[in-house]
Amino acid sequence: MSSAEQTIKPVHHCHWAGCRREVPPAMWGCKAHWFKLPLRLRNRIWKTYRPGQEIDKTPSAEYLAVAREVQDWIAEHNRHV
Repeated sequence: MSSAEQTIKPVHHCHWAGCRREVPPAMWGCKAHWFKLPLRLRNRIWKTYRPGQEIDKTPSAEYLAVAREVQDWIAEHNRHV
């Protein structure tokens, strides 16, 4: 096997705090946690997502702001469960 064939693909996990499920790099998270998010947050994630940002590692400031808002929502939600 050549070195090109042995390229290690980075592992990407669900962004839900504490979840270790592997998901494709272009996905925010696993199906179970994605659908726990309010629709308004899921829509904002998609609205600010730029195809390829998971490859070049340069998400927009808007995407990062939504990502922080989602993590705040998760922290608040988990406190009340």
